[in-house]
Amino acid sequence: MKKIVLLLGMLVLVLTGCSSAKLSDAFDEETVIASAKEAIDHLVKGECDKVVEKMSAEMQEALTAEDLAANMEAMDTLTGAFKEYKSSAVVGQQDAQGTDMAVAVIVAAFEKRNVTYTISYNTDMEIVGLWMK
Repeated sequence: MKKIVLLLGMLVLVLTGCSSAKLSDAFDEETVIASAKEAIDHLVKGECDKVVEKMSAEMQEALTAEDLAANMEAMDTLTGAFKEYKSSAVVGQQDAQGTDMAVAVIVAAFEKRNVTYTISYNTDMEIVGLWMK
């Protein structure tokens, strides 16, 4: 759990220094939303290995399927069962090197509370950031 919190904190620091902009032409908003919802569906079903497969090499090194599964188990006790997607949005960002990214923000309703998922993608549609709040 500490490893995940540190990883997520590191990703927030990286993204905090990024500029926010219109979504780059390298991305299709509907594709980004569909990919993010697919990743969330896998997380909800406990198929964390399928989410890790969609991550960049750097993310895969930092976050294993086992670590992700442990985090999801802890969240399940707080949230209850998945009900529906409430809202979704996509924004464009650039990292410190000027590389375009798409950031999907998906709000999902669960039995006990809503969860906001923030999933960042590189232009290869690999997950380069994952935050659950």
